[in-house]
Amino acid sequence: MDYRNLFIDGVLCDVIVDNGRVKDVRTIAESEWHTRLEQHETMYAAFPGLCNMHTHSAMTLLRSAGSGLPLQQWLTESIFPREATLTAEMIHNGALDACKEMRHSGTTAFNDMYFSIESTVKAALQTGMSANIALSVTDADFADKRLVHRFLETAARLQDDIKGHGISLSIAPHSIYAVSGQHLKYIADFAAEQNMLFHVHLSETQKEREDCLRNEGLPPVLYLERLGVLQKTAGRFIGAHALWLDDKEIETLGKYRATVVHCPNSNLKLGSGCRFLYTELRDAGVNVTLGTDGCASSDNLDMIEAMKVMSLLQKGTRCNPSVLPADEVMQVASANGRRALGLPENNITAGNIADFFLVDINNQYFKGIDILTSTAAQRHIEFLNRLIYAANASIVSETITQ
Repeated sequence: MDYRNLFIDGVLCDVIVDNGRVKDVRTIAESEWHTRLEQHETMYAAFPGLCNMHTHSAMTLLRSAGSGLPLQQWLTESIFPREATLTAEMIHNGALDACKEMRHSGTTAFNDMYFSIESTVKAALQTGMSANIALSVTDADFADKRLVHRFLETAARLQDDIKGHGISLSIAPHSIYAVSGQHLKYIADFAAEQNMLFHVHLSETQKEREDCLRNEGLPPVLYLERLGVLQKTAGRFIGAHALWLDDKEIETLGKYRATVVHCPNSNLKLGSGCRFLYTELRDAGVNVTLGTDGCASSDNLDMIEAMKVMSLLQKGTRCNPSVLPADEVMQVASANGRRALGLPENNITAGNIADFFLVDINNQYFKGIDILTSTAAQRHIEFLNRLIYAANASIVSETITQ
């Protein structure tokens, strides 16, 4: 497949994709730009596919449910009762809608936490999405003594289907308040044995932190360290939200090469907080990534919007407009997430997998960019700024995946 007129890092190129990989990237001489512009050929800005690092994809079925409630009340009164009625078929339909919605906003990979992993795997395969698809569990699920064995049976049954599609499977404990220390240790041991990711809601609310301090004498991150969870899952630990942290916790997360996921829209809507400590986490060696959360709290799966909100929150809460510029938030939303999921790099270069999205620059959000006289670096930054701060998911022209 040939793709003409793609601005990659501000340079106009033609790209050839063959068998799911970028076969060739041909730089177009600037002398030829004029000819193509005069012939009114469509020009695109091309960006690496985004990675939604924390979501519950089938929650498209519960979009906007419980609006206005704080987290614990929202979960117990609005979400858990509705989820109890969901069937595998319903979860597949919800996950399929989610995958399509994510693709429409340039997202090509996601980190999921829900039930009926077979249903979500099917949806990911149908839409060409890469993913880590985790079975969400709470203490109540351990009443089934064969829980882990059933998971392994399911994983074995799915191996032939997912092989070569960038899809992995895991078990995800919901949170430290929904899963006991005993079971958290058990899942961490299992994850270490199977070389799987360990995905958990972490320090999402001030109440979670205060409850942990009162009950365990430690904040959540140090509690997980005392349990041995961080040690056993070093380099494979993914903490979603990570909003209420102190300096020692941040240092500890860095020590174990942890990944955290900022979910700004969900945090804001649920009133969980807004001061995510991005700079401190990054500087401590923590891999910072971005997610939307599920549609019940974020209402959409638009990672372009999430990039904007994350960046603006950092600038606003720190009173510093230079914090988290467009090129850095793009790294957070793409490369950092893919690294956490063990996915290959998706920079648009020859030999890499074909995993990118296109934006037709002949739209209102990209007007006024002088592509003929500006430098490649200027064009690239301008395209990124327009994408992240001015545009939205609707401007994505096409998403290409392997």
